[in-house]
Amino acid sequence: MRDENPTLTCPVPERDEGAPPRQPMVMLAFRFLLELIAFGSIGLAGWKLGDGGITGGIVAVIAVIAAAAAWGTLTVPDDPSRNPNAVVAVPGWLRLAVELAVFGLAAWSLWVFVSRAASETFMTAVGIMMLVGWDRLWWMLRYR
Repeated sequence: MRDENPTLTCPVPERDEGAPPRQPMVMLAFRFLLELIAFGSIGLAGWKLGDGGITGGIVAVIAVIAAAAAWGTLTVPDDPSRNPNAVVAVPGWLRLAVELAVFGLAAWSLWVFVSRAASETFMTAVGIMMLVGWDRLWWMLRYR
């Protein structure tokens, strides 16, 4: 018979029921990459819609600033993938709507101005990110 030492076991830390889920660093890095692609795609749409040149550059900058402002300021308090101190605290469903709007606008931009394949690849990556991070989405919708 083996004598088990309780100090050698590694218990799983208990998480408070209302606490936000932790996000692994690789998930945060992947999410950041998708955000950069999204803002770049929105800038591309502004450039193309403004017919390039100075006008296109101005429209691109305004589009990216507007999307980034909504993305950065409308946050859920204690969200593990964002700054825990929300600038403008919003409910989880509204934050999810902002994320879907930005990613959707980026997918539209890729579809129209780059290629269907690029858009579908981007949408697939966003879908995988949301499926893997389902616990964050559930927390935002349930507790906020």
